[in-house]
Amino acid sequence: MNALLRRYAQEHLSPTENERQFVTRVYTSVRDVLGEANCLQIGSYPRYTAITPLHDLDVLYVLGAWDPIAHDPSEALRQLEARLRAEYVNPTDFELQIARQTHSVTLRFLENGEEKFGVDIVPAYSSEMNEFGTDMYVVPEIAVRSHRERRQIVEQVSRGEKAMTWIKSDPRGYIAVASAINQANEDFRKAVKIAKGWRSACKRADPDFALKSFHLEQAITRSFVANPDIDIFGAVFEFFRALPDLVRYPQIPDRADPERNIDAYVADLSHADRTKIIRSRDAFLIKLEELSNSDAAMEDLLSAGERHRASQTEAYLFDSGIPMLTEVEFSITATALERAGSFRRMILDRIGRIGTDRKIEFRLGADAPPADVYKWKVKNDDASPEPRGEITDHRTHQDPENTKYNGTHYVECFAIRDGVCIGRSRQNVVLQWGQG
Repeated sequence: MNALLRRYAQEHLSPTENERQFVTRVYTSVRDVLGEANCLQIGSYPRYTAITPLHDLDVLYVLGAWDPIAHDPSEALRQLEARLRAEYVNPTDFELQIARQTHSVTLRFLENGEEKFGVDIVPAYSSEMNEFGTDMYVVPEIAVRSHRERRQIVEQVSRGEKAMTWIKSDPRGYIAVASAINQANEDFRKAVKIAKGWRSACKRADPDFALKSFHLEQAITRSFVANPDIDIFGAVFEFFRALPDLVRYPQIPDRADPERNIDAYVADLSHADRTKIIRSRDAFLIKLEELSNSDAAMEDLLSAGERHRASQTEAYLFDSGIPMLTEVEFSITATALERAGSFRRMILDRIGRIGTDRKIEFRLGADAPPADVYKWKVKNDDASPEPRGEITDHRTHQDPENTKYNGTHYVECFAIRDGVCIGRSRQNVVLQWGQG
């Protein structure tokens, strides 16, 4: 499982060589105008947590030391725009547009009128030092917002509906932390890319999908800080398992200003926003439990989808923090009990067709592996009046189970050892009225 996730992150989610060369050319062309000492890449790309395809690059334009009295960069940005128009050499085959926004200058690289790549050059003032001995900065609020949010803020500022807020930022600190963690454990960046690949698919399916990329990256960062030896599967599993709690309330302080949370947006999420994130997360973890060793399975894992639990009792092993890492498949025996004057005792085959109004005992087969506990799940058809889906220890919730509602149901048994599911078995139960 670890090998599959690592390989997929490397081969299918990491920026390609052509993309990296493109970013290098564009960033070099910006530095040729502004000067190397005045430029700093920020965002996921310099932290090596960006995923393909790359769409944008953020550059801080350092104007000097922070002065709270004279913090208006409008003249500097006017001069920057004029300088770029006069001196900037487009290193690409795309059409170039240069535009000065309220608090940034944007380079847009277009093909047939469609933006293929964008560079936001944002003013910054150097401030105090971080614990690594490198500069922190004071930047406009837009520097820590998504590109979609930036456009909204710029429009509000230009209409006089909002004043631009200046905030502390520590991009060098975040880069240093990411680099140190990945140097100690190379699964860090790959785990982040797996999670971002899933989020990107959700965002493509629904542009209003509310989970933010930097938020998930910092949540995974905390996992590696707390457990430096965690592997990629463990980190991915832990992130998705914790996701419902991560979107309940803000809880990750900003490095530059501990009084501000990088996940502050969570406080403004609607019930519908949270529900969509959790249902999408459920779909991911359900597919993770079924994951096979193929690129097609990985593509399906990272595709958008939702699982709406059909009942309040429906449960999965991941709800209890139990990963599905099966070593063996084993059998369970489903025995339909006799009923006086009607039906004889019978063993269900794999298809499991049986009529309603019967009683079935589910027991371990002789090939069940040694385990600390066996957990049983009874899942009725989602269209059933009683969908169920609870998980219980040692036996099914009702022992024996009653066949009551038509539909395609199933019973699963999980062998749990050392907190991990190391074996599973499934018995279909297809109920049809009048079936023997």
